[in-house]
Amino acid sequence: MKRPSSTDGFHPIKSKNFEEQPTRERSFFDRHVSYDDASPSSLEIGDTDDSNEAWSDMQVRHSQEAGGASLIEHGLNFMRSTQFFVIAAVVIFLLIVALLTTTSQGAVAPIRGEAYLTTNEFAGIRIAKPNEAVLITGGLGFIGSHVVDLLLHRGFSVTILDDESNGHNHNRFAKELVPHDITVVGDLPEIGNGSSFTHVIHLAAAISVAESMNDPDKYERINYGGSEKVFNWIRNYNQHVSQSEDDAATFIHKVTAASSAAVYGDPDPTLLPLRETAPYGGKSPYADTKFRMEGLMREFVAKQNEALGGPKASAVALRFFNVFGPRQDPKNPYSGVISLFLEAALHDKDITVLGDGEMTR
Repeated sequence: MKRPSSTDGFHPIKSKNFEEQPTRERSFFDRHVSYDDASPSSLEIGDTDDSNEAWSDMQVRHSQEAGGASLIEHGLNFMRSTQFFVIAAVVIFLLIVALLTTTSQGAVAPIRGEAYLTTNEFAGIRIAKPNEAVLITGGLGFIGSHVVDLLLHRGFSVTILDDESNGHNHNRFAKELVPHDITVVGDLPEIGNGSSFTHVIHLAAAISVAESMNDPDKYERINYGGSEKVFNWIRNYNQHVSQSEDDAATFIHKVTAASSAAVYGDPDPTLLPLRETAPYGGKSPYADTKFRMEGLMREFVAKQNEALGGPKASAVALRFFNVFGPRQDPKNPYSGVISLFLEAALHDKDITVLGDGEMTR
């Protein structure tokens, strides 16, 4: 019940047995409201008994002393109440929710993971259907970690397979097979252990044109041999699913892999802007292994669709040019030229341009 003040129209009363009560110091509440001792739940409200001079004097004296402080006393007593703490807890909770679901740039909260993305960053990427799961090789790297964030944001289940040679961008919302090597068959996901996938994104690779000139065997082993093992694993996985009685098992029907603009080499300027149908012009073991990996992908699709009666398989090779952005390590000697330019500019250093600056990628 609200505590009255001398100005809110509430009339103080005297209890029926007021004169029978032992003398004691009365509180602010006692001076305005009195309970009948014979019935503690009953509250009497009425006109002041003006015949009782002592009570009348007490009422006047209290009004003079407490009138200016009554609002403060109301506030302090409310803050001590349980109701105050409940309201405060609710307000704090609502503020936390608002902070977690909005950002100053209008980013959208993820379905999974913790990366907030703008609508432009996930434009054209649909929300995952139930049980859609993606295996990403090279998911700890610069490009791979962003792909992981995007897929989690849209609700896909993600498994990362990586040997940590080109990145350490771990994500606690994805399952990790680390350190696992695509060139080791036993490091690929165990088939038949309950794990199911619908897509594979193959990004794991050795990534330097310059290094490939000095160590071509490494690029043959990883970029070609490792990719061949990944595609063979997908075929074996799908073969197992086709023979499985597990209703939860799913076919891998879409594959995406990282190729490279290096397959174009130094094209004739008359061919610019380039199309995917431009002839092969690679000039390094890196370019050669990426181009031959694309051949493995075509072979995979042909064999997959010939052998199985499940959903038709498809594969896409992405020929990356100069990719740059957050998490790219400019200190890596094989990092892209744009990240090197940005790093130099940020530290007020000269930018090194090879040739006359008229070269085209």
